[in-house]
Amino acid sequence: MQNSPTSQRQHFWDTLRAFLMLLGIPYHVALCYQVGQDFIVHSGEAVPGFLEFSQTTHLFRMHAFFVVAGYFALLLLARREPGAWLKGRFVRLGFPLVTTMVTLVPLMNLFCEWSNMPLHEAVPNWQHNAVRSGGYWVRHLWFLMALLYFSVAVAWLASRFPAVKSGMVPERIDAWGARHFFWVIMALGTVIGIWEALALEAFYMAGLNTNFPQQILRVDDIIIYAPWFTLGCVLARTRAMLERTCRISIPVAIVGVGAIVLWLTIHNDVSPMTERFIAAFAAIGMTQVMIALARALLDRPVSLVRRLTDSSFVVYLFHLPWIALLVLVLQPVPVPPAFKALAVTVLSFLFSYWAWQGIRRVPILSLLYDGVVIPSKRRAPA
Repeated sequence: MQNSPTSQRQHFWDTLRAFLMLLGIPYHVALCYQVGQDFIVHSGEAVPGFLEFSQTTHLFRMHAFFVVAGYFALLLLARREPGAWLKGRFVRLGFPLVTTMVTLVPLMNLFCEWSNMPLHEAVPNWQHNAVRSGGYWVRHLWFLMALLYFSVAVAWLASRFPAVKSGMVPERIDAWGARHFFWVIMALGTVIGIWEALALEAFYMAGLNTNFPQQILRVDDIIIYAPWFTLGCVLARTRAMLERTCRISIPVAIVGVGAIVLWLTIHNDVSPMTERFIAAFAAIGMTQVMIALARALLDRPVSLVRRLTDSSFVVYLFHLPWIALLVLVLQPVPVPPAFKALAVTVLSFLFSYWAWQGIRRVPILSLLYDGVVIPSKRRAPA
């Protein structure tokens, strides 16, 4: 028997969040071997289809992730005081952010530079960029910064307005939304698409895409993903809309897939604002499809899935440094690039998973890289 979306334990939400994080592995590998495009890691080779795969994945993966993150934020805030919850967020996200930034990211950056030039040139370039570029330290950790920003905002709102913490969307509005689900999704896609098109364009036109606001503070990412985190928060405060979201909608799926095809077909020939508007429909359509599929297929405890879910955060932190090293090592190996890409995908996952297995056994490493405090074993009474 499946859990309802409002049951106490919703396995599919955890699994979906883990899947979206682990999808970052083939996504980043595809970026390394895509046709006609450069990435921070230079493979010098290309695999047909990887460009389209990376572009398609980029259209919805992190959007769906932030919907899930917003959903969990409001779900947990209903059970805890905002201050205590926010403190837990800073432990869970802040420790791994800082630790990874000062240990793994510098190594990854060196491997990236080395993949582009000889070592004697790579080292000075690495040192120069480490001093001059704020984004050089952030890399794939930007989403942790965004989550901390959003956590501060929602905790502040919950402390000022009790309805944010435990209130529900009025039943009349909730039921109306569920009855007109497709049109609500289309309206949300339109509003979010206009927001991303106009707000991001205003950010660029204001000349804010510079080192501090963009590369260090990641303000552009906040602009892009704030609506999706908010959508997840609102979803957690509904009953009928939540139930409807967790069931597949063929019209919504058609819109999501159609928007992806349209974006892939014309994005090089339209303005960035039009491109972002179309992408919003791809993101909202595919997010709903993935939530519904996860509920239908993954809403039950499975030990292997549980281990992948538990490990997904650490795996994500480690996977890109491993990808950079493996791509570098495999550059001179005379095998087809598709085989290299497959090897990099599998090995980066395995090495990152083994890193998690070691980290979870050492309390200080578990805190620093996973944000998890392992309780000390109590001594049995004499």
